[in-house]
Amino acid sequence: MNSKFIFLSCLSLFLINQTRAQSFDIYNEFVFLKDFSYNTKKSNSSINFAKSVKIEHEVNELLDPIIELNSSEKLKLSFDILASESTTYAYTFIHCDSDWQYSDITQSEYLNGFFDNYINNFEYSFNTLTPYVNYNLVFPNEDVQFKKSGNYVILVYDTEKNTPVLSKRFMIHEDILNINMSIKIPSLPQDRDTKQEIDFYIKNFEKLNIIDPTQELKIIIQKNDDWNNIIDNCKPSFVNNKVLEFDYQGDLSFNGGNEFFDFDMKSLRYLGKNVYSIEQKMIQGHQIYCIDLFTDKIKNEDYEFKYDLNGKYVLSVNETKDRNTEGDYALVKFTLINNEVTNQNIYVYGELTNWDILPEAEMKYDSQKKYYYCFLYLKQGYYNYQYVISDESKITYLNNNYSETRNQYSIYTYHTPSWGNYDRLVGISKNTSNALK
Repeated sequence: MNSKFIFLSCLSLFLINQTRAQSFDIYNEFVFLKDFSYNTKKSNSSINFAKSVKIEHEVNELLDPIIELNSSEKLKLSFDILASESTTYAYTFIHCDSDWQYSDITQSEYLNGFFDNYINNFEYSFNTLTPYVNYNLVFPNEDVQFKKSGNYVILVYDTEKNTPVLSKRFMIHEDILNINMSIKIPSLPQDRDTKQEIDFYIKNFEKLNIIDPTQELKIIIQKNDDWNNIIDNCKPSFVNNKVLEFDYQGDLSFNGGNEFFDFDMKSLRYLGKNVYSIEQKMIQGHQIYCIDLFTDKIKNEDYEFKYDLNGKYVLSVNETKDRNTEGDYALVKFTLINNEVTNQNIYVYGELTNWDILPEAEMKYDSQKKYYYCFLYLKQGYYNYQYVISDESKITYLNNNYSETRNQYSIYTYHTPSWGNYDRLVGISKNTSNALK
């Protein structure tokens, strides 16, 4: 064989290996299959976590992180690490079942290409009080593609320490089922003022050669992209060979809740919506921005409409700057007038906390000023949030419930035949309660 050809082949293999990341044990006991930022150091300081972690649809940042299998659609992951120097990170993917647990299939069964890849795109912050490095990647890409639909988690890890940095959920679907959803005022008189009822029907399921739809299909209804607020194991109220109908009185209904609290910190020069003050302060030897929001209060009044993002947040900067590298961070103080709650804790809650109960979002009670307060370190943008009480079994919103509240609902339908070993996501429907009848 030509020695030059052998040399070039070996060089090519060497270069490929240098661009591939070392594999990470996705079954590591410290990996969480949810939206989560891992502590990269031993202290609990907020600077030790990945910040402003977002997965956005390339077409529209407000679209949910869902793409169709084998389509041209792509998602973009971005996050900040609060540091002056870059670190080498890599990513991999984990396929999950409908309950966000590990699927019974290997990476070679659901991924094409390389399972572990470096994150090569990063930029340093510019002209900000808080230094950080912004990382981003777009997928699927030439290095890795997906072979199966379902629930997925992208896991980012530090290649030097071999430790997880962040995990983030997204979904890949197949456009097979036709799901028609309607949101209406509940049928039961006692629920009409406070709840919203979901009715829907499913067609085209014969394409899946389903023998028993009550056993082979798993259906989940989700409110406002919050996986802590779902109704699962929905069973049809009527079945024939062409349609599955889900029409129950009361069983498929959610508390209406209320519109989210919000604030606008897109500018650090001018006071945005619900921002009381903006200052620069020296804290622990670092000059940072500090923002006080207007004090919130839970009102027992009639429903009042206001625009919101149903709990989401958008990173943005007013002064024609690049939000990725020129958006600064601020220590934001939340305050809530409320009677002291005993034996339970109050938390700030929403996408800004990964729809999770975070220790740093727990509110403390000031007995002198008679309010709750907490601080979160956030990047410039527009934010929604709520206040919740959490115990080991459930999360309860402090706000009142109104049937008029504008919410978004999603229906996810998974197919797993008796012989199948993973949950295919074969149908999605989304609708809002904006035109409730």
